Order: sequence, then C-alpha cells, then structure tokens
Amino acid sequence: MLYDKLKAYSKSGVYPFHMPGHKQKAISDLPYELDLTEIDGFDNLHAPTGCIRDIERKAEFLYNANRAFLLVDGATGGILAAVRAMTSFGDKVLLARNCHKSVYNAVELCGLDPVYIQPDMIEGTDIFGSIDPDMLDKKLTEEPCVNLVIITSPTYEGVCSDIESISLICRRHGAKLLADEAHGAHFPFSDAFPESAIDCGADVSVVSLHKTLPSPTQTALLLTNDKDLEAKLQNELAVFETSSPSYILMSGAEACLNNMDYNSFEEYTNLLDDFYTKAKSLKNFRLLYDLGTMYDHDFGKLVITTYGTNITGTRLAEILRERFAIEVEMAAAHYIIAITSVCDTIEGFDRLYKALSEIDKTVFKTFEAAEIKTPGLPEKRFSPFEARRKAKRTIAFENAAMKTSLDYVYAYPPGIPFIVPGEVITAELTDYIKKLISSGVNVCSSSVKYPEYIGVADL
Repeated sequence: MLYDKLKAYSKSGVYPFHMPGHKQKAISDLPYELDLTEIDGFDNLHAPTGCIRDIERKAEFLYNANRAFLLVDGATGGILAAVRAMTSFGDKVLLARNCHKSVYNAVELCGLDPVYIQPDMIEGTDIFGSIDPDMLDKKLTEEPCVNLVIITSPTYEGVCSDIESISLICRRHGAKLLADEAHGAHFPFSDAFPESAIDCGADVSVVSLHKTLPSPTQTALLLTNDKDLEAKLQNELAVFETSSPSYILMSGAEACLNNMDYNSFEEYTNLLDDFYTKAKSLKNFRLLYDLGTMYDHDFGKLVITTYGTNITGTRLAEILRERFAIEVEMAAAHYIIAITSVCDTIEGFDRLYKALSEIDKTVFKTFEAAEIKTPGLPEKRFSPFEARRKAKRTIAFENAAMKTSLDYVYAYPPGIPFIVPGEVITAELTDYIKKLISSGVNVCSSSVKYPEYIGVADL
C-alpha cells in the first residue's frame, strides 16, 4: 500500500536532499478534521475576500508583488493560467528551449506558435547556462510578432539569467515576460540568494513554495505587478485549478509564509557557505556554483558534476542511496542535484560532505568517456497544436530519424523536452537520447510505448 510505503520511508533514516522543502518536518498540525470545503466563513479561492485573501496579501508583502494568487496545483497550474491570460489563440511566443513541459503543454492548449532560443552550455558540463540578453534581443528583432517571452530562471540546476536586462529588452520590443521561477521561492528571504524575477521587472512569475520552502507539495504562488493582468489571471486560474481546493494545503502555505523571515535563513546560508568551503577539498567532483560562468546561481542547489571522471551522475546517486542512505533530487548523465532548504540540518550537510569525500577518493579522472552534448534546435514542421490534429502512427524509435514526431520526449526529472510534437527527429537526437538511456537517465514520453516506440506524423 502507498501509505505503508510512505511510512516506511519516513522511518528508514534516509536523508532527503530532495523536494519538498519541508524535509518531512511538520511546522504545523494539520489533521483530517481540518479538511473542509468552501462553507460559510471560509472564503473562496477563486474570488477571495476573507481568510484566503489574507494569505495572498501576506505573499504580496513578502514577494513585493501587487497581486499574489495562491495555487494548490503547483506551479503548473499557474503557468497554464498565465500563458492563457497573456496570449490569444494563434499568437507567436518565444520560449527558452529549456522550459518545463508545463510551458509546452500551455503552448499546445492555447494554440500558440512557438519559436525558441537555446542557452549555451556551461563550459565543461552538459548543463544549460544563463540566457544571453543579446541573443534574446536579436531573436525578438527577427520575430517582431512575438508578444510573450517565457524563460526559466532559476533552472532546475539553479542557473539564473539577467532578468532585469531581459525584461527591459522585452518591453522595448512590446513583449510581456513570464518567468518560471518555480525553484526560486526562497529568493526574497536572504540577500545571499539572487533577486526575484518580480523585483527585476518580470510581468508575471510563478514560484513553488513546496520546492524550497517548508510548505506542502502542490502549494505555489502566481505573482504579478501588472494590474491589467490581474482579472485575466484570476479568470484563467478558475479554469485550470480545481473548484474544490484543499484547505489543508492552503493552511500549510499560510503556515509557511508566516514562518518566513531573514533570521531563519541566516543559519541556513551559513551552513551552505560551510559546505562549499569544505567541498573545495574534493579532488574529482566539482560544484557548479564554483564554475563562475553563469550570470548568477542559487547556491542552495548543490549541483555536483562528475564529468571527466570514471563515474556517471546516476551511479553517484546510486552509491549515495545504497551506501550512505542519502536520496538526491535528480541524477543526470554527468551530475547530480541535491536540493537544500531552510529545513536542512548541520547533520545533513555533514553527512553529504563526508559521503562525497569518501566516494571522491575512489574515482579517478578520465578523458576516455564520450562527452554527451545537447543537440541543436530541430526543424519545426508545424506547431504542437497543429501536431495534435495530425494522423499518427507508431514506429520503432530506432527507425525514427527524419520522421516528424507527434510525441514529447524528455528526461524526468526535470521534464524538459528533447523532442516536441511537430519537430523533425534527427539522427543526432536519437543518438543523444540513446546515450542518456544507457547512462541510466530516466527518459520518458507522452506515449506509454516509449522508448521502444514513438508516435510520428503519417505524412
């Protein structure tokens, strides 16, 4: 039973360097008797004027936003609502290629025509870097009909872009800026972290409270300083969010926001500083934060790269799990991600450092392993919305080169598509995905038959 598995895991002694940010520690008592519905006196999430609106006002104060909307279906619901509120059917939108699959779903559902920019890889890694404002400026000049730009900052790996410059460029070209800031909910609470997207000029941003703060899974916020968008956002949230929101989740979000202050983050940031200082002694593993080739980075994301060694990221995660009872958030071909939060402990950080130090002594540098590079942008034959209306046939993935995909293909986590419906599947892409699978990365698709088969257009 799921309940039994959850209870067993909670008592197993495994240290959670993964979401949710509360790290399995209760900051409030929320039993079943508090699970109510919109009865008299308990407000309405989709037209809040009372106790729910008070939670949103607290969020507005903390995040320096004109309007905050409480979300109970994660950042995904906020992204879907924001994209629909900020576009009209058939609009052209500019996406950073490393956006989450929820952005692509919103583009498809709203019948939008996407064009892409792809950040460069960080030198010596297979990790996307910051978005180049000049590249964005050039692309918007080439695509004058774009009226919405969507970027992810911070990324899953904590990489941040220059939102202030990007927002000014968007404004100059007459485009709105939506920032998927799901992994940056903690930014406003310490000067040690990057500035929040709203403070840097984004028109709308989405933050996931549950990812890096002590809040229940699915709790998030949709933020805006654009008064003209407020009513539209509220209307679209009523479309994409449940009409029966969980009062336990909303109360959990309230408890989280009520416990946020600078004092609670001082010990946390000191622990991070201490960890990074100790990690400099590692001989073979490197931390992304120390590479210094990004505009900015959230040092709360511990990204440990294994590139140039004889060990993969997936194998490192296995060793941490099996020998040291440490579960990380994500394992990729050449790195792992450990998510930290204000709820982490000195014992947890020490445990991770000692484990990495011990493993580091057993690996060695090598340049024999082939580097896995992310392929360039594929040719787009039609939009995802158009792709949904094409006749589909299923073929073996090994025969998919030069066919037009009708499926999404992505590693999960983080859920960033390698292949989007309507795009040409190149031999470079198929080889890249096969290498990821062989290195132990979890690759999946919108078709349950993947990776053996994939849906393509029957042209």
